[in-house]
Amino acid sequence: MLSKDRNNIIYSNKNWNDVTNKYDLLNDLEIVIKKESSEPVTDQNLVPASHASWLSRSAVFIALVAVIGNIPVQSHLIKDAQANSTVKTFEIIPNEINIASNITDNSAQATQLSSTQNDLQQDQIDNLEDILNGEDILESKELELPARALETYAGQVNADNTSKWITYHVKSYDNATNIFHKVGHQALLKTLKNNKEIYSQIKALKKGSIVRANSTEGDLSDLVFTHTNDSKRSYVISKQGEDYKGTWKDNVFEVRQARASFTIQNGLFFDGKKAKVDNKVIKQLVKVFDWDIDFSHDVRVGDKVTAVFEEIFHDGDKVGTQNLLAAEFINKGRQFRSIRYTYADGKSDYFTPQGREMKKAFIRTPIEHARVSSHFNPGRFHPKLHKFRAHKGTDFAARTGTPIMTTGNGVVQFLGRKGGYGRTVIIKHREGYTTTYAHMSRYKKGLKVGDKVYQSDLIGYVGQSGLATGPHLHYELHQDKKAVNAMTVALPNSMSLSRSELQDFRNKAVNLVLQLNVLHRFVEADIEIDSAIGG
Repeated sequence: MLSKDRNNIIYSNKNWNDVTNKYDLLNDLEIVIKKESSEPVTDQNLVPASHASWLSRSAVFIALVAVIGNIPVQSHLIKDAQANSTVKTFEIIPNEINIASNITDNSAQATQLSSTQNDLQQDQIDNLEDILNGEDILESKELELPARALETYAGQVNADNTSKWITYHVKSYDNATNIFHKVGHQALLKTLKNNKEIYSQIKALKKGSIVRANSTEGDLSDLVFTHTNDSKRSYVISKQGEDYKGTWKDNVFEVRQARASFTIQNGLFFDGKKAKVDNKVIKQLVKVFDWDIDFSHDVRVGDKVTAVFEEIFHDGDKVGTQNLLAAEFINKGRQFRSIRYTYADGKSDYFTPQGREMKKAFIRTPIEHARVSSHFNPGRFHPKLHKFRAHKGTDFAARTGTPIMTTGNGVVQFLGRKGGYGRTVIIKHREGYTTTYAHMSRYKKGLKVGDKVYQSDLIGYVGQSGLATGPHLHYELHQDKKAVNAMTVALPNSMSLSRSELQDFRNKAVNLVLQLNVLHRFVEADIEIDSAIGG
């Protein structure tokens, strides 16, 4: 039963006391609302005991819900209450709740209690006082989100949501019209043709060039491109007022190192793509190790690949890949490694970590897909001279104008007419080797004595100058000044760098070798690394 008194409310029900004693509410929280007036409190100002009982029960119940369930009860205290409704101050007095104010039925009251602990804390009671005293209540407001998320790449933010870059890689069959169509500004090309300098640079675009176009509200604002795979120097076309201006700039594109390691499960190119390695890098890797691994027959499931290569970035976006810098291929348990090295003249090639060339010192044939019309023969009967005369080389029949390539790295020792050989080029190689290319129709433009050439470089074109019955290339290989059969002689596996080059190579290769060592441990533990782990 619940007994009532005019100023006190005592709960005699055992269950209710158990609850209130457990949370110590009636001993800690009893509120008296005093009228904000100088008039003395009279019996006429007091709220009937039944109202006090009801209000006290409600206050205790709300407090219990907030404490037990940790459920915040929110309400809004209406400050512009009617004139005859006023909010009175509260005081904390133990063991009683006295109400000394007239509160009409249509007035709005609210109290906010929230707790994350099992007991009411003093600061929570103070907050309750402030709220009931009419203190300002902070209102929550939902923040407005941007129209769309800002685009980010590699940690950089593109804060201009109105701009858009388009990237295109120039193909061998592209012309200026097609390129500008691909970047969405074909109509602008007519305007740019009026600027001879800009248009001459656009026409010079070739296979492998990267073109980047930036548009603002549909109009081209910037166009950036490289002429070759060299990303160090770029041509930039910018809009200035109603006109466009073109200029060369350095370091517009950024080159970063990237790394990847993976195990072959479904195929070299498939697994490479899965590890975020571009096909361009995989093709370089195949070319580098092609001398040691037959990629048509020798590659097996479980073979492991590691690569360190270059990625090209512009304005925070990855726009392409460039050079394979270092690689490891574990094929059927055999380990092969290669490091890229750039000579002083800018030419690059791949070497073992010890400084030996990856490729063989010589290729057998200086013309692609050519037919051997006459073999090496010391006792051959000469068809033009009509007498026996040693044939010290191999003849390759081909159409006039067919490109001729040098079979190994070396220096041009002779270039000119040489009796019955006609137009001839002689290349001096290391370790006592020379090669001779005769009966040419013409030489490569600009080639001269003393030039350094590399395996598969163009040096001239097939003809029939000198004593020749038809267009063909006469090719000779000399070892220590003695002619040998280029088709059957045992060729050296590789050539070494010169002493100064070898020292330079070792200094530059240290970092790449260390990276391969680290990546080797990852791939041996079957931990795959993709190109996102960059330098």
